[in-house]
Amino acid sequence: MKHLLLITFILFLIKVQAQEASSERSIWGIQLGIYPLSIYNEAKITNNIALRSELWMGYASSSSRYSSHWEILPYIQVEPRWYYNLQRRADKAKQTTGNSGNYLSLQLGSQPGFGITSNNVTLHPTIYFSPMYGLRRNIGKHFNFETALGYLYGWEFQTHTGLGGTKYHNTATLSSLNLRLSIGYKF
Repeated sequence: MKHLLLITFILFLIKVQAQEASSERSIWGIQLGIYPLSIYNEAKITNNIALRSELWMGYASSSSRYSSHWEILPYIQVEPRWYYNLQRRADKAKQTTGNSGNYLSLQLGSQPGFGITSNNVTLHPTIYFSPMYGLRRNIGKHFNFETALGYLYGWEFQTHTGLGGTKYHNTATLSSLNLRLSIGYKF
């Protein structure tokens, strides 16, 4: 009987000291990287799922033999993320604060069709989605490093004016490799 009580007590202590890993309730931050500048919030949905809302500014330029131009464009995006290894990291006594872990996500975003351009370049609204695999690691208390890789697929909604003022609508398909490489600061 003494052994049974001792074993029960030890199991109770182990259970009390075990850490339950969970995504952070709410994280606000900024990131600088391949996307020039972004402001984001990650809100906890479940222990392993967070919803990232992000506003970022993109930069693009192109040049040819006859002309060159640049664009600074605002984007808005939401991204549900599944942090699948938080508990395993906590079990190995690795840091999980600030959602420091690996994730799978689906970026859903839009560029509203306006921005700052050179040479009066016509901008068209776009929508896109991109499945992503990524990881985030903390550097100290407030800084983090994030990298992700995915494939982007989207649509650009073009409007052209023809002869006599007739408007023509066209939808162009977009696809490309999607890469995130950034250093961030969380508040």
